[in-house]
Amino acid sequence: MASTKRGGRSTAAAKAAGGGGGGGGGVRDRILDAAIAILRESGLQCFTQVQVAERAGVRQSHLTYYFPTREDLLEAVTARAVEGIARGVQPAAGAQGGRDPGPLLARLTASVVAPEHMRMFLGLIVEADGDPGLRAMLVGGTQRMEAVLADALGGDDAGEARERARLVLAALWGLGLYHFVVRPPSRSDPTGPYLSWVAAAAAAAAEAPAGRSTAGQRDPSTRE
Repeated sequence: MASTKRGGRSTAAAKAAGGGGGGGGGVRDRILDAAIAILRESGLQCFTQVQVAERAGVRQSHLTYYFPTREDLLEAVTARAVEGIARGVQPAAGAQGGRDPGPLLARLTASVVAPEHMRMFLGLIVEADGDPGLRAMLVGGTQRMEAVLADALGGDDAGEARERARLVLAALWGLGLYHFVVRPPSRSDPTGPYLSWVAAAAAAAAEAPAGRSTAGQRDPSTRE
């Protein structure tokens, strides 16, 4: 079964992400669940079609029917991963209604800095470096996350809200990478100060007059 690219994404991955008909959703779901579990637990070094098929409890021929190549499988895994993160955050963001973003940021931070999430995320980034289709999917997921965060952070200016969301997300990824590399003990964990700083900056930005961006200003929680 050949894998045909359309706009940077394989038709096999598109079929897997969209259901593809034929009543095979259960098998596809098992394969994707197994693939994500392997990435979260072991990273790319154990991510092979053979390993995924064994973890999913399916024949190799079943896996290659839905995902003829490793690239097809990675693209489908990426689509599911970014969709899952966005779905998990969007209801909480909607409930915020522009109010205190602290609870939403704490929830998102806990998800992103988890070692298993960063292990999977870093593996996908490495693969995306040489795969334009995979990179486009990561970019699309990032933009969706920025939109969700912008709505949650609020403010009168949509452009400035999106800018704040971009900075928050970039800082959050940095925090996740720091945690993954350093594994800081609780006494030196920077997560609490980070959340306090972001919440204070977001609140100050939302209260600023329209057209006046607070991005890049001094930490509002500090004093002279």
